[in-house]
Amino acid sequence: MKRAATTLIVSIVALAASATFASAALRVPQVPVIGGGLQAYFLGVGETINVNTDQEADQTWTHTVSNTTTYTITFQSSPNANIQQFGLYNASAVIPTLFFRMSGSVGPLGFSTATFQPGNIVVVNRFDANGNFLSTTTFGGVDQTNFGFYLSTQNGTVFTQDGRNPGGLARALAFKGTGANAGQWWLAWDEPAAGAPGDQDFDDLVVMMESISPTPVSKTTWGAVKLRFR
Repeated sequence: MKRAATTLIVSIVALAASATFASAALRVPQVPVIGGGLQAYFLGVGETINVNTDQEADQTWTHTVSNTTTYTITFQSSPNANIQQFGLYNASAVIPTLFFRMSGSVGPLGFSTATFQPGNIVVVNRFDANGNFLSTTTFGGVDQTNFGFYLSTQNGTVFTQDGRNPGGLARALAFKGTGANAGQWWLAWDEPAAGAPGDQDFDDLVVMMESISPTPVSKTTWGAVKLRFR
């Protein structure tokens, strides 16, 4: 959504081993990205991504052998930035529990690490932009082999799986990093608006993700997910 943006300089904190970068397919069809905010941001941080033609089809992920992933809020253009909550959920669950990772309150370039441990346990540590420790939470019941991501604001929650969103609309676009960021992933979000869908600019929250791999791509719908649990 176009509004007074806070321009943030990306600073990736390398706390984990390099990701296994699985080959993935492009999204079909590609989602039109309205406005030039997201494209300008990627160009500004040295990416060669074309936001209208390089969208990946991946909507769920798995952790890599390193077991530790890093998530960095790199850009926010939203009046809801200070109340945004970003996290993961089990992609196969009918009504998924939302495992909170980080929020706008961590500030520009705030980041979070998630360490996957035996027994479907994830330990999340949160830091501000200067690397100062903020908090830690341990979550149980996390499917480490098939998880998606969500974004919540005061206007609702949207998911990386299109079929979970109202109207089956894409609310998060995944892109492979290029150049120095090869092997990493970008998630660009279009947050919900009050009483209406988003405005399809996908620059409301941009997150850099390290040390994850996409799960095999398969088309699905929210109805198909529910049918599996009848």
